[in-house]
Amino acid sequence: MSKPQIQSGSVIGVVGALVLIALATGGNFLQFIDIPAILIVFGGTFLCVLSKSTLPEFKSAFDTAREAVSHSPTRLTDLIDEMIEVGRVARYNDRWMVLLEDREYNDRFIAKAVRLWVDGLDPVLMKDALLRELAEEKTRFDNARDFFAYAQELAPAMGMIGTLLGLVLMMGNMTDPRAIGPGMAVALLTTLYGAILANVVLGPMVQKIMGHGKRVKNNYELVIAGMMFLQKGGDPRMLPDLLLGNLKPEIDPEPEPEALPVPDPEPALELPPTESPTAETDTKS
Repeated sequence: MSKPQIQSGSVIGVVGALVLIALATGGNFLQFIDIPAILIVFGGTFLCVLSKSTLPEFKSAFDTAREAVSHSPTRLTDLIDEMIEVGRVARYNDRWMVLLEDREYNDRFIAKAVRLWVDGLDPVLMKDALLRELAEEKTRFDNARDFFAYAQELAPAMGMIGTLLGLVLMMGNMTDPRAIGPGMAVALLTTLYGAILANVVLGPMVQKIMGHGKRVKNNYELVIAGMMFLQKGGDPRMLPDLLLGNLKPEIDPEPEPEALPVPDPEPALELPPTESPTAETDTKS
């Protein structure tokens, strides 16, 4: 299983964007901090999302987001190498069941597949169990994606609500110049907070969850294919040739050049009719 490790790209991207926004303030960043505006946008956004879900779903979405940011799925080549070792133990050792049961595994899904295999589960039932867990993982990532996508849609709306509230507060205190400033701050900063939350934080988070979920799904599908092949007595040395098709090249191959269109044939020139020598001779005679 992959070890928790904050991905540098995520941190650099979000923090870098926030730093650039802070630098654009000319060093006076504190004037852009307003507690009522923060409560309206951040608190209102996530409380509205909570209203359409349950507390376990709310917690699961944040756990999945933390996993997407702090974990990297196991590389496909590492999965194949581990399955090759499993296949060698099962093929060349009489005590393979005991050895596989006592073995430590780097990938949790491979460990589960081996446990089902050692327990003597029918191949059809084993495949169904693994596919069911794959479906559950896909549902978990889809729910987290929908959770943060909905929050991304709500953030600008909450910013607009805060702007309207600020304008109402400002208009209701036009006779008191000291009360105009707080209302104006809420009106403007809520729109700013909503745009930052939606586009700088939640938007990249949605894409991060989607990408992580796809990589985990690919890993699960590869493990299912490899373990079912080994359970049927397949040679583990054949696993790379059978499974490396799941490895997608980092750079897409260049498209083949299109063939040039074939030019239309030029029409043949029609020559004027000529009289035959025989006809000329008959005329003279």
